[in-house]
Amino acid sequence: MVFGAITVSLASCQKHESDKLIGKWRIVKIAFQQFTQQLEMSQKQVAMLQDSIANNTDTAKVNHFQKLLAMTENRAEQMKAQQDTMMAKSRWEFLKNGDFNAVEAQGNSKGIWSYDEEKGMLFTVIEQRTYSQHVKFNKDTMILQLDSLNYMGFLKATD
Repeated sequence: MVFGAITVSLASCQKHESDKLIGKWRIVKIAFQQFTQQLEMSQKQVAMLQDSIANNTDTAKVNHFQKLLAMTENRAEQMKAQQDTMMAKSRWEFLKNGDFNAVEAQGNSKGIWSYDEEKGMLFTVIEQRTYSQHVKFNKDTMILQLDSLNYMGFLKATD
């Protein structure tokens, strides 16, 4: 009887991988290939425009290049600011009952979630759209692998 009670007690104490999801998460890293490529392209454009300005004596051309340079630098700053805002304002919450809440810069959303422990897959349905991503855990960090090149890193939120 004692052995049976210990076995039942241990079985009920086992943690499921899905339990790691429960709670609030904040984004700490975003790796989107398209965003990275756009920033790299902007940096190359800035360097090219700076060279054009330095190597030109025609005032009209220099003014034109300076306007293009200002627009390119502004666009890169806006993209970076957008990413920073997304990271600062986003909080995802996975509730034990399977509900999902997201507070994000573009607005709040609600949905449901489930987790396939064998496949390490998170499934969500948000505003009647279904999503699935591979999830990896490392202590209090969660990596959401959106595809082979893009991912988001989350940390358990304390707020």
